[in-house]
Amino acid sequence: MSVLLLILLISGAVHLISKGLGAITGGGKDSSSSTPASSVSEIESSSQPDEETISWSSVQLTEADEHQGDLILVNALHEYRSEPEDLLIFYGNKTRSYGIKVAEMYAKSSVVSAMNEMMDAFAAATGNSSALLDSAYRDVTSQQTLYNNDLASTGETTSSTVAAPGASEHHTGYALDLSYQSNVGYQYIDGTGDYAWIAENCWKYGFIVRYPEDKSSVTGMSGKPWHLRYVGKVHAEAIVKGGYCLEEYIDMLKLHDSENPYSFTTEDGEVYLIYYTAGAGTTTDVPVVSGKSYSISGTNEGGFVTIVPMSASAPVSDTSEPSTDSTGSSDASSDSSSNASSESSSSN
Repeated sequence: MSVLLLILLISGAVHLISKGLGAITGGGKDSSSSTPASSVSEIESSSQPDEETISWSSVQLTEADEHQGDLILVNALHEYRSEPEDLLIFYGNKTRSYGIKVAEMYAKSSVVSAMNEMMDAFAAATGNSSALLDSAYRDVTSQQTLYNNDLASTGETTSSTVAAPGASEHHTGYALDLSYQSNVGYQYIDGTGDYAWIAENCWKYGFIVRYPEDKSSVTGMSGKPWHLRYVGKVHAEAIVKGGYCLEEYIDMLKLHDSENPYSFTTEDGEVYLIYYTAGAGTTTDVPVVSGKSYSISGTNEGGFVTIVPMSASAPVSDTSEPSTDSTGSSDASSDSSSNASSESSSSN
């Protein structure tokens, strides 16, 4: 009995000693959360790298610059009556992957280059080199003739197939119509067969199908799978991936100024900030990110859209007018207009 009492006394003493040591070292059950939550949070946050600080500067553009650039909006509400600059003739500058309907056809030089690249890829993918450039740049006088002819043939007072003079994208040098020669004559491509490739892949080369059938209530024009509009590669991908037409895209960008830019990640994983700056009258200070390249285009409806590549490997969008560089200087002055002949075929 005495032996049993001795064992119980020794066991209790050991328990008391171990509990006391636990309270002193913080290893006991009651002290496992002795570090305040705020202290843990501070420790964790201090180990995270600081986010990149964006420093802003600005470039000054003019009211005339609002009507220049590859994102200009031209429709019945936003006419374009300027003469485009930097026009290049296709004849002698095109590749063999497509034909041209007449010799004197012009477009912006960036459009000619993009067309060559796209049609070379189309011919390689399909084995088809029978596509024809049916129409490119047209002046207002040529458009008036087309418009009058369409009204005369339909007996209507307005047209949903031919844009009114001043409202045609062909005035800008950024629009192209494509056709092919069939056994019944020239036919516009309809986005089917081999030509489905163009509708599905044109954005990779900076083009969009400007008048999708399901957007006719927005664009005011019936569907035209043959009418391509050059807007630059970044904008073209953003428009197609977002399911926009050009009118909708610009309206969306108006919700994103430099303080709340639209962040767009391309299929290649490159990140761009895209934002809208409303025109302020005679001159407008357009914000740009210091130390970053950027591209600015007028919208022809009262503002500017800026693209800033944020990932290190992202190229800036294809050069727009007015062109600007990463030093914050503006190259908004323009060369004299090319003395281009008008081309009078096709519609819109």
